[in-house]
Amino acid sequence: MIKTLLTLMLLVGALLTACGDGDGVQTQPPDAASAPEPAPVGRIDRSDVGPAQVISLSLKELDLPAGADKVTPSGAVSDALLKDGQLRFSTPGDTGEDQEAAFEIRSGATTSVRHLLLRSPRPTVVEANEHTPGKSPPLPELTIEGLGPDNALTGAPLTFRVKGLSAPDLKDFSRGEITVATAERAYNLLVKLDDFWSFNPEDSSLSISGPAMQRILGMLPKGDFELALNLSSRANGKSFTAVYYTRVKKADARLSGKLLSQQGDPVSSLAGRKVLLEGIHTRMRAVAVLDANGAFAFERVLPDVYFLTLSDLDYPNAIRTSFPIYEDSTQVQVSMVVPPGLGVDTGAKTATKQTPPGSLDARSSVTQDGQGPTARSIPATKRSAPSAPLSAEGVNRAVFSATAVEQDQPVNKKIDFKVPVGTESVGVKITVFSEESLLNPILSASEVEQLIKKYEQSRESPPEKKKYSDSWSYSVVGLPDTDIQLSASGLANKLEYDAQGRMTKTMCVDVAEQTQNAALNISGSVGATNIGDKLLPITTTVELTLECRKIKSSSAKIEVSSAKFLSPNKDSNPIISPINVGDGTKGNLAGLYLSIPKSGSANTHTIPLEINYSPADANITEVNLGVTMLVSGGTLGVPPTFSNVNLLTQNHTKTPGLIKFPGLSLPSFAENQTIRGKLAITVRLKGSVGGVEVSSDPAAGGRVAFRDGGNEFTPLYLAGEVEGLTSRRYGMRDPGGDSWATRQTIEKLLASPYRFDDISSQHVTQTSAGRSNIGHAGHSDGQQIDMRYADGQGGYSDELGGANEGGYIKQLIYGAATEKANNKRGEKWEALRLWVLKNRTMLWFEAIQPKTRIIYIGESFIEDVLVRGKFPSDSAIGPADIPAWGAWTDKPENVKSEPEHMSHWHLSLSDQP
Repeated sequence: MIKTLLTLMLLVGALLTACGDGDGVQTQPPDAASAPEPAPVGRIDRSDVGPAQVISLSLKELDLPAGADKVTPSGAVSDALLKDGQLRFSTPGDTGEDQEAAFEIRSGATTSVRHLLLRSPRPTVVEANEHTPGKSPPLPELTIEGLGPDNALTGAPLTFRVKGLSAPDLKDFSRGEITVATAERAYNLLVKLDDFWSFNPEDSSLSISGPAMQRILGMLPKGDFELALNLSSRANGKSFTAVYYTRVKKADARLSGKLLSQQGDPVSSLAGRKVLLEGIHTRMRAVAVLDANGAFAFERVLPDVYFLTLSDLDYPNAIRTSFPIYEDSTQVQVSMVVPPGLGVDTGAKTATKQTPPGSLDARSSVTQDGQGPTARSIPATKRSAPSAPLSAEGVNRAVFSATAVEQDQPVNKKIDFKVPVGTESVGVKITVFSEESLLNPILSASEVEQLIKKYEQSRESPPEKKKYSDSWSYSVVGLPDTDIQLSASGLANKLEYDAQGRMTKTMCVDVAEQTQNAALNISGSVGATNIGDKLLPITTTVELTLECRKIKSSSAKIEVSSAKFLSPNKDSNPIISPINVGDGTKGNLAGLYLSIPKSGSANTHTIPLEINYSPADANITEVNLGVTMLVSGGTLGVPPTFSNVNLLTQNHTKTPGLIKFPGLSLPSFAENQTIRGKLAITVRLKGSVGGVEVSSDPAAGGRVAFRDGGNEFTPLYLAGEVEGLTSRRYGMRDPGGDSWATRQTIEKLLASPYRFDDISSQHVTQTSAGRSNIGHAGHSDGQQIDMRYADGQGGYSDELGGANEGGYIKQLIYGAATEKANNKRGEKWEALRLWVLKNRTMLWFEAIQPKTRIIYIGESFIEDVLVRGKFPSDSAIGPADIPAWGAWTDKPENVKSEPEHMSHWHLSLSDQP
């Protein structure tokens, strides 16, 4: 990771001078004569802010004054703007490493500094696998020469070289491989690199030639892979073992694009401006620069669904389009249309042309290898019942809607709405409607239970959410700052719909100050693309209404505008979603995880919760949380089961329209213990409006979202409290519990005889570096278990199970070697024979299970006897073969030797039901 001196420089007031590249960027240095006091320094803890994005952050949420008037960015970010109560900025492309940025924000004579870490979603650094850093000297650095940008495999020769070692002989025991995660999260070996490399004794490097790399490329599909090296030497009586991982890819698609006016002419006035690319599944984040003809290009792009955005801080995310790149595409051309009125000069050429009558939508386009998608109409028999028509627009209401029907043809519509002088409030209602969602059954609670049992009995996974799904986007620009996100985008199959097939978000925004002396202009866009499904349309709608406060206050009801869990928590620990995510075979599985207590509230690791509601003057007396079961990507019509715990008994603050819990302890939900699959949390408010007792409708905006926008999570339960498992725990306990596990993990343990230790922390709490706060690089998804080795005597006892960092196992191995050196076959030899037999059998059986991702065992003396079938090189008999035993020739490929696994073996499970 790149280290910077940015923090130190900021603390002494020597900020770097930023160079802006966007409109409205403010980069004026502070007045030197004023000699301001040292600026208070803080950190922006946002896990959802990454490369290649236009970001709008609330000044209020950053604890900055609403009247802040100057911002100076430095570090990774070079353009920033203060507008509408927000800090807006665009981030650079992904470098494969984390990047540090900072903002000096001034409000009159007051100066504040905020730091921001931009985490790489696709790190390209070579990682040395160290289970517990700090216990031993760090592993030496490995360099890989010959990889292209973003670690692309290009066919060029590769060389692997370990720095700082005195010429170890790596040729006999080292191995390398390229692997990929399957749909079942299983381990799939694609290429054994040691079949292709050669060893150079002069510098102890391993090299793969150009012709050999061409052969390897021919063996690989397009996609993302993990390259793993297990380097080992036993030369001259000295041992060296190290394991390294990195991400590599094979991609040959080139994405070229152009920015067009609504009349179809190239936009030539924005040369030097940035276009941002975001891949949904691949997490590719890249930046291209527009040339004088409005053209741009991205090289080596992977198959995926992408969003393309013009970087514009005055109109953030308003000019955006979405499209797919399919597996067999090599040349993809995209046009992105700029509608008039969004502050972009589309060029003098278009000024004399007239917009075609009725041309309300800006239709972008995409072609794959010169071929566009076939236009289609949807047969009446395929369509669901039409939705209720929207009422006619009037002076107090406007509806902006984009409906995508034709395959892969993006549709965007501009938002243009004037709020008159003297208006007190503006209502915003955002809706994403997909008719495909209505194809999912609406089931009763008993039908849900039957469906779950069916999956459990058959062991068949529910249908996965498909990769090529319809996309949606919206951006509402011009309203004063709110705590609700007014710009978002995503895929239809990642949303949770109500029974009518809609995702709805509503809010009522106070605009009295902004309209006191002048009208307020609201702009932005809505967009939709019907991707790949060849069937039903998708619609994105933004509805704007004047004086929503009066409308709401005239009716006696409470509405939840939004509710969201935040991360990090009050202790500055990231929670809920693991920061460091693996490739599907190793490391943490991406997702959202909440620990559900069995009884009472556990408050070791709490969760911030914010709830926005209307009307703002409602008297809220009770806040309850409920859970809803989800199966196969959506709520199946089951009402939430609510806890009767009033959360207002916990620490909180209330301001009109907003309740904040800085550290919430979740209540128990007794009727929903150990649920298989996904859950959603719903909030319900009780209180009074105008003296009338009312409750909010949980189905109308009550779904609690997470900071990244998701609203479904995997529940974790404390395995150590499960009957039948408590007596099988070993090791020290961590505050908050360290055996939080998914139901699948608990079922695995109940069906197995193993003794176990760490699984995950409560709410998968991590350190700021992304490690589990119970001391592991992984263990942040409820599906990774540390367990004792088989002791060879029919159990999993401490001593020969690995206690004392495997010290007793080591004594047994070296004792058996001494017996062998003395031509004896005593009790130590017999005990070692049984130990190897039992552990090879156990590990082989677990490795071939369909839900096993990867298994880690110890290196050094553990690997010597279990894998190589040899005594350690420094034993009494040297590195001799163990008689009548030999190497483990049928060892499954997903059994890996790793440092710091002498006391236990590690099992990573799939998240599939």
